[in-house]
Amino acid sequence: MLISNQNSPSFQAKFLNSDALKQVADYAVAHGKFGKLNQARKNIDNSHLQTRLLLDITQDSAGKPTVSFTRFVPKKTVIIPQSIDDYFEGKTTFFTSNKKVNPLKFALEKIIKLGNNAPNNNMYKNIVKG
Repeated sequence: MLISNQNSPSFQAKFLNSDALKQVADYAVAHGKFGKLNQARKNIDNSHLQTRLLLDITQDSAGKPTVSFTRFVPKKTVIIPQSIDDYFEGKTTFFTSNKKVNPLKFALEKIIKLGNNAPNNNMYKNIVKG
């Protein structure tokens, strides 16, 4: 029997798989915040079942991180979306930090904030409901 010490966090929720999302999940596991991240995921997942989000993390020339959430909505002709081709890209919302911080920490904080009191908080209404 082979036992592996590497944990592979599963974080799908309403998010599309991206390298940035995997990095945030790994950061959360490494810093003991995966429970908060997972709770935020569950809160986000409670409504708007077919809407998907894509997370992206960038930095400007001054080193300040920017997190973007892009909403994907199923095409009108698709009853049950099966792949990314069944969605069309909706609105993209950007959040930029006022100071230099760890981009992964900033993204984690934004996801947790998005999940707080979802679907009643303004950030959730802006990004997911649009």
